[in-house]
Amino acid sequence: MSGRGLLMLAAGFTLWAVAFVVLYAMLSVGCRFGWDGIALAGGVTLQRAQLVVLFLAFLAAGIWLAGALRAGAGASFLARAAYLAALAGLGAIAFSFAAVFALSPCA
Repeated sequence: MSGRGLLMLAAGFTLWAVAFVVLYAMLSVGCRFGWDGIALAGGVTLQRAQLVVLFLAFLAAGIWLAGALRAGAGASFLARAAYLAALAGLGAIAFSFAAVFALSPCA
């Protein structure tokens, strides 16, 4: 097994973990500074807007990662496993963090 292959195997869920830490940290920062009370256009608060932007950025990064790993998915078992793990990580990002669109962030 190559070191690069093992890193790629963990890349999808590492991205999910980074997204978790960043979104949770920014939720705390936004609640502390009252961003949930600052209304922007259309009644969207600054807190929700920044969480949605971060969610979409991590979703795009997950899509890019899965696409990049798809190119080498047929090369070896480890490359295919890395691609499938990236898809699972992408699904975890979408499932875990999509609530930023609906839930109250600072209740």
